[in-house]
Amino acid sequence: MKLNKELEKLKGYMDAGLENEFKKQSDYIHANFTSAEDIKTIDDFISSVMSELSLQTTELAQEAESLLIREQLKEVSEILSISYIAKKYFNKNRTWIYQKINGNLKNGKQAKFTDLEIETFNFALQDISHKIGSIAIHT
Repeated sequence: MKLNKELEKLKGYMDAGLENEFKKQSDYIHANFTSAEDIKTIDDFISSVMSELSLQTTELAQEAESLLIREQLKEVSEILSISYIAKKYFNKNRTWIYQKINGNLKNGKQAKFTDLEIETFNFALQDISHKIGSIAIHT
């Protein structure tokens, strides 16, 4: 179908960031494909593109969240054992916690901390902070 080819061109311009070509192609499609069937095809195409963009936005947000967590833990991970936190506070192994910190893919999904796990992690950091703060060497 000619409309589908034109819509694919439109998507190609969008993906490439070619605004002028995108605008021209969009105008061409709207001027030349006006039947009820064409309008439904265009609506379906727009819905499909919006779903794809939504998924990409979600993936970018998850990547940003993972990067933020890694940056926040960068210095502290050199000071204390992340493996210790995994074992003591989560009853998990070091692989589990590093998958979450790094946002690795697991079963096709990006591993990330739940809100409860973030709360537990924050508690662990505060608990360790209090333990270290209460230590003093005496001779």
